[in-house]
Amino acid sequence: MNIPQTTKEDIADGEPISIAAQVLQHRTFDDGNTQVQLQDIEGQEFLLKIWDGDLSAFEFRENEWILLEDALGDIYNGNVNVGSNYGDIQVTYLESPPSSVDQDESDNTAIDSTEQTGGVVALDIETISTVPEAEFEFDNSDHLELLCIGVGYAPYQGAPGTSRTLFRSGTTDVSEAALLQQFCEYVESHAPSHLVTFKGDFDHQHLVGRAERLSEIEPDLGTRVRSLFTEHEWTNLDPWGSLEDNADVNETHWDIYKHSLNPAEWRKDHPRFDGDPDDPVVYNVDIPYFGQRYLELTEQSESAPEYRALHELLRHYTVADIDPLFELLQ
Repeated sequence: MNIPQTTKEDIADGEPISIAAQVLQHRTFDDGNTQVQLQDIEGQEFLLKIWDGDLSAFEFRENEWILLEDALGDIYNGNVNVGSNYGDIQVTYLESPPSSVDQDESDNTAIDSTEQTGGVVALDIETISTVPEAEFEFDNSDHLELLCIGVGYAPYQGAPGTSRTLFRSGTTDVSEAALLQQFCEYVESHAPSHLVTFKGDFDHQHLVGRAERLSEIEPDLGTRVRSLFTEHEWTNLDPWGSLEDNADVNETHWDIYKHSLNPAEWRKDHPRFDGDPDDPVVYNVDIPYFGQRYLELTEQSESAPEYRALHELLRHYTVADIDPLFELLQ
């Protein structure tokens, strides 16, 4: 895994940053917000501010080194800090301090080498449909486009993973190609020895298929995506039943987000939905509709309330399918 050598001096207001830091202390307030006192690789201290709900599953441990990815620079009245970036921040424990940090004694918290695998990247794609549902063919990459890609990283097999969602930024082919490039960069930068999916033939087929169909924009994209599955050991988990049958999956409820969509409108006639059309839980058949509306809103201001609501709905749904994979891999 490549550890950035960024420091406090590299933090810019309103700009995302990845930075390695040591946890000095942390505190959660009555309103659910958390502040974490950190120091960078040069010993400079700064605060990480996490708003309630942005990073609920992570437990900070004092003196441990962590990697912040996509933290948001927050400089006010000369105070240099970072924030949780509307939930887009990702935090991963490091196995040992970065090599640039002086160590007076050996790290006795290092993981036994028999447990290390070089890291694990989990992945899962979400798509939108380009044809009517009655005509949709699951193995035809012309019948869909990528909406977002859920990814997660654990430093070794058996370790808890840190998940995030890579989003497409528009409705054009260029934006879909950029999403695939972002996915490739994520895997390549983490340099895992394993990729893991759950019933991932669909994911593999359409990651490669969409990349090949975008070859006029990025000629080498298909080869680059395909090589990720050949240069890393790919574990495709395929137990009986669904992911929900095999793991605890956090449900996403569409009715708690402020948006203009009502799933009952498409569920009542959907060929692959036979439940209650008013069920507040988001299901796989709902994602193309929420996703299409989300992409339409990318052409408007990203600060629009409905855009932010659908961004969070899709992010929550996607990482909920990633988080259990690290436990199932054990």
